[in-house]
Amino acid sequence: MPPPLWIFGVSLTYIALVLLLWKGKRPEREAAVGLYLAQFLSGQLDHLVVGEFRWAVAIISVALMAWLVQLSLRYDRWWLLFAAGAQILAMGTHVSSLVGPDALIWSVVTTRMVVWVEIMALGIFGVWEANAAPYAAQKPARAAARLPKQGVQL
Repeated sequence: MPPPLWIFGVSLTYIALVLLLWKGKRPEREAAVGLYLAQFLSGQLDHLVVGEFRWAVAIISVALMAWLVQLSLRYDRWWLLFAAGAQILAMGTHVSSLVGPDALIWSVVTTRMVVWVEIMALGIFGVWEANAAPYAAQKPARAAARLPKQGVQL
């Protein structure tokens, strides 16, 4: 039987991704696709290493960070901004695995797992934000500009 913390992390991931896709709006759905791809591809490419450095997972981590930063700049969502910051922290663990001794590998792995749980918790918060925050309900300015203009009736 898997350890309870692993079960918690996987359950939280499934719950967050399903909620982001089901109850979220466009920004949450776009983020969910990026998070799912990062999770799936990391598992598939984890065996590609140079020494102890998992270069393929590091590239996926950089790509996810770029995706979250791009989404946080495009959409008015606090959770995306915080998730991008958390992913920057996860990228720092890849750098530390390059320069640190092998004894620190477990602290690096633990930090990555904690950051992933944080991002999933932020995703669940993002579903709430998308449905409850007044700024999330507003249409983008581009969509409002395409609406036909109503004339003033006297």
